[in-house]
Amino acid sequence: MTNKEIAYAFDELANLMELHEEDGFRIKSYRNAYLALRKVDQPLQAMSDAEMLGIKGVGKAIAEKIQSLLRTGKMPALEKYREMTPPGVVEMLEVNGFGPKKVRSVWQDMGIETVGELWYACNENRLIEFKGFGLKTQEDLKSKLNYFLRSRDQFHYDTAEEAADFALSRLQNALPEAKMEPVGQLRRRCSVVEKIEILIAWEGDLSLELEKAGFHVEKKADALFVTKIENETPIYLIQCSPERYYNQLFLLSGSPEFLNALNEGNTEIPFHFNDENEVFAHFQLPFIAPELRERPDTVAHARAGKLPKLIEDQDIKGILHVHTTWSDGLHDLETMCTYAKQMGYEYIGITDHSKSAFYANGLQADRILAQMEAIEALNEKLAPFKIWKGIESDILNDGSLDYPDELLEKFDFIIASVHSNLKMSAEKATARLLKAIQNPFTTILGHPTGRLLLSREGYPLDWNVILDACQEHQVALELNANPHRLDLDWTLIPEATRRGIPIAINPDAHSKNGYDDIRYGVMCARKGGLQAEQCVNHLSLIDFQDFINKKRIK
Repeated sequence: MTNKEIAYAFDELANLMELHEEDGFRIKSYRNAYLALRKVDQPLQAMSDAEMLGIKGVGKAIAEKIQSLLRTGKMPALEKYREMTPPGVVEMLEVNGFGPKKVRSVWQDMGIETVGELWYACNENRLIEFKGFGLKTQEDLKSKLNYFLRSRDQFHYDTAEEAADFALSRLQNALPEAKMEPVGQLRRRCSVVEKIEILIAWEGDLSLELEKAGFHVEKKADALFVTKIENETPIYLIQCSPERYYNQLFLLSGSPEFLNALNEGNTEIPFHFNDENEVFAHFQLPFIAPELRERPDTVAHARAGKLPKLIEDQDIKGILHVHTTWSDGLHDLETMCTYAKQMGYEYIGITDHSKSAFYANGLQADRILAQMEAIEALNEKLAPFKIWKGIESDILNDGSLDYPDELLEKFDFIIASVHSNLKMSAEKATARLLKAIQNPFTTILGHPTGRLLLSREGYPLDWNVILDACQEHQVALELNANPHRLDLDWTLIPEATRRGIPIAINPDAHSKNGYDDIRYGVMCARKGGLQAEQCVNHLSLIDFQDFINKKRIK
């Protein structure tokens, strides 16, 4: 089991125990274990007992539960509470913002035991009669349930990629001569993947080969095989003959809208190609990257010779949006900076949380000045690598930033983000962000909609107003690269870059391993057609200095 899976087991245990009104002290200890374990870099599987007990929040009892999960994949205490709870009630706990106390109320007081029943009860206005549920609460829950039901059985890109890589590794060992590759939404680098699909070129009975390799085939329809890997994730395997491989790779990688625009309604495409370049040459077009095979207008751009030269991982020269132990990061300032330097980056922007984020140990004024001194000392030690003094400043409810101007002017740059009071109308959200963009100290607008993919919809915005304001006030937009955010959405990138608004691909790193998320941000940016010169942290050290200087002078 991965560290993430083990951490979530403790989170589930805490929720189930709270649902059953168990001892609060033990519930708190399991929640603390969840928070601690999800930040551990070293695989728990490789740790000694002493190392495991050295993790803050992990005592003997929790260590034993971790060992049980590692040995058997199960935790007896968790299994006990799962057996005590109807499966549908367990599923209710997965609805974001609907906690154990509310779940217990609808289960015990109303007799509701599934998400579907709960949705129906909301539509029938049955919740408003019960204590703790008014009309406003019911409508909010109904909205959350609609989103949950739409999002069920989908995957974040990183989860889908991990599952596909695992399946591919086993398949390639079993069929070393076969060509195979992910297709569909996974190959197009969609932020959310509905189905994990792998194309396999193979002559003969593929089901027999799959059984030999230990894959249990649950369904088969023509050339489609459905199997599951260890964590019950379904994998769709599509068989084709070797001579049709590139034809099928092409057809299975484009969205229906893209393929229709490219093929103009014709269904017959020659099938014998040696690679995908030949497929596009058949249409008298240059190769179109899979990420761009989403929208039909890409075809028109290709025909006009206007395909963008897409940004690549190696184009990122600096890391912005980094948290350290000064706020809620896992690693200290020097570790985060040294690791970035070792990875070959030219600079880093430290942006711990501001004072309003008290839950994240946000920095009061005295701690800001102390951190700035520490950064200056570290800059001397790590030169020519550069550490920029930044902050992730909360956008307050009225749109102001949560420090006075005399403190804001001491920073090299500022990421302004919303972290509280997320339930806003489009009018309220737009006005709030507009004021933050107009603040002369705002450099980058952080995770602009506040969304969490498959968990929380972002607040609505009038994007024409927001983009015009960013253009006018020279404020960059963040593409938060965390695969659970990927906010700014890729569909907004063309409109932003058309206005000349630069995009900052930021990892929002809370540990040194968080830097790896930059690759997901680059994938998302490529879908939006972003070019390297349109990206803030493609700038060299000197050019980034000019970028923030121009903003400060203005």
